Amino acid sequence: MIYWGLVVAQLVTFAAYAVVTAGAALLQKKANTLTLFDGLDPAALEATIEVYNAVFQSTTYIIPYPLQPQYQFQYQWWIIEYQFFLFAITAVLTLFPAFIPRGRIVALTFLATALVLVMDNVNALFFLLRNPTAIAVFEEYRIATAQAGLIMVGVGNGLTIIFMGLYEHDAAETSAPHTHDMKSQA
Repeated sequence: MIYWGLVVAQLVTFAAYAVVTAGAALLQKKANTLTLFDGLDPAALEATIEVYNAVFQSTTYIIPYPLQPQYQFQYQWWIIEYQFFLFAITAVLTLFPAFIPRGRIVALTFLATALVLVMDNVNALFFLLRNPTAIAVFEEYRIATAQAGLIMVGVGNGLTIIFMGLYEHDAAETSAPHTHDMKSQA
């Protein structure tokens, strides 16, 4: 039963990566084509950059690059890559459960660090979803798609932590080879 919970957790996580990647791609596409600063006189440009920076610096996890918006979501892409690396580890352990006793501590350690990154970014995107300036710049559906994917990744990570942490492999299969008593050899 616990093993099947781990399998379901991996399926949820896999689906979550598809959604979060789509959301990040939607945000990135908008950032790559952002015309917010085009054609502004110097005073208007300065005022617009000030508001833009104030909004995105408030999230702490989305660094504003007003004149180079293609770099706006580099941290989010890094988190997605990190999560994918982690998914590769947990998927291999799930497919080959005999390796769980040896690999569990590594996987759970990385999962714990990844969950913190996800939760911080969920918080940042909640801020953007409540901010009219962010919605006007990046559009609500783009932010909401990335947000939904991050929430799904968090759920998948949480389920993986629970089920991998509870998983016990048959001790007879994973114990060290039996050593013979010296007296029995004499």
